[in-house]
Amino acid sequence: MSVIKQAFSSLLLVLLLTHARDARTAATSSTMEDTCKRFAGGDQAGHDYDFCMKTLGADPESANLDAYDLAVDAVYMAMSAARATGARIARLQLAETVPARRECLNKCAAEYDVTVRRLSDAGSYAYVSGSEHLQKAQTLLAETLGAPLRCDRAFTAAGQRSPLSSTDYELNEAIGLALTILPAPPTPKP
Repeated sequence: MSVIKQAFSSLLLVLLLTHARDARTAATSSTMEDTCKRFAGGDQAGHDYDFCMKTLGADPESANLDAYDLAVDAVYMAMSAARATGARIARLQLAETVPARRECLNKCAAEYDVTVRRLSDAGSYAYVSGSEHLQKAQTLLAETLGAPLRCDRAFTAAGQRSPLSSTDYELNEAIGLALTILPAPPTPKP
């Protein structure tokens, strides 16, 4: 009889631990969903909920992250997107034969170089807690927001169609996501 009790106790313990793990995963998954709902319907309504879920869900660990860690993750994902677009611009520059388009690509390359550096710095500041660091991260993110649009405007001003419009949109959304979900630093008390 004790073998049956012991087996039953072991089974019960496994079920309880599984339930606790599933509850924790559901709670953090809910954190990601809540974050994306806030992103899609917050101050700047019009952001894409599905984009948010896809972007944050790209990290297999995102289901286990809290809101702060999701924000840091979003900063690094934006930086990765900016690097990938910068690499694409470099490939386009090598193949471009039209001087007006080459000049536009040069402007975009410069814009993306600055954007990658700022996002890298923002990620470093966001990773370190503290209101001064969060403020610096938010400032750097705000400075990068719109960089993709400036790239597209270079093509428009030259009467050219941008080959980067879709990736520019995604980067701007990723930067907006990071900026939206990065916790605001606490305001100092007077």
